[in-house]
Amino acid sequence: MRLDMHSHSTASDGQYSPSELVRLACEKTLEIFAITDHDSVSGLEEGEKEAKKNNLRFIPGIEISAMENEEIHVLGYEIDYGNELILNCCEYLRNSRLYRGDRICDFLRSKGIDIDIDSIREIAGDSNLGRPHFARYLIDTGYVSDRKEAFDKYLDTPEFLEATRCKLPTIPQSIDIIHSAGGKAVLAHPAFIHKTDNELEGMIARLKEYGLDGIECFYSKHKKNQVDFYLVLAYKYNLKTFCGSDFHGENVKEDVALGMEFDMERYGDIFILQL
Repeated sequence: MRLDMHSHSTASDGQYSPSELVRLACEKTLEIFAITDHDSVSGLEEGEKEAKKNNLRFIPGIEISAMENEEIHVLGYEIDYGNELILNCCEYLRNSRLYRGDRICDFLRSKGIDIDIDSIREIAGDSNLGRPHFARYLIDTGYVSDRKEAFDKYLDTPEFLEATRCKLPTIPQSIDIIHSAGGKAVLAHPAFIHKTDNELEGMIARLKEYGLDGIECFYSKHKKNQVDFYLVLAYKYNLKTFCGSDFHGENVKEDVALGMEFDMERYGDIFILQL
């Protein structure tokens, strides 16, 4: 089954509007599709309306930024995007991030980088300024050779995170917010969490007690051995899973395509949705 349950629109830091994203999902012959913007539900109504026109099964989602010694993302699915608690969470995080772009600019200037904010806004288009846009600027201006170097050298260092940090909810708080909106809470791209396998398993076991519903086992950047390990954890802790690309658009993440194949025959017993 072709699906994608992790994508971003211009409601956060994606390239395409929610309607454009849904139409692209249809062009890619996806059967199930979710928009999971960072800390925002503002694009879900538009996306859902477009999906209905195209007879595409649409899953309203969100990707909440949480904090546990580092920034960790929690995906929410089948949420009521008119829920008061989730709207309040999005508003709080939006206000917290309003000046993050300025803090990122200040940090990069402190590293000797000449920042042209207008160029970065042009890269972002209608999207909120995010790290992928700054990464593209660093590549375009020759400060780094690729996206990985941009993050390794500047945009994901402890110094950067400390200098640009917003006050974020905890993971248990994020799970509670998603559940309050009738949704399912899933740990996003675990390979990006800076923990050993044993530490990750300990965290997942603890979060299961707080109500965690799933792990994003199948992800565009996960290697086979990582997927295998996350599947072991999913079965061990009775958690669900699915496929997510983390698509932002080729101008933002040029190496991530929309759509993935999910082996429903093999893993349907732990698929997070009811079919």
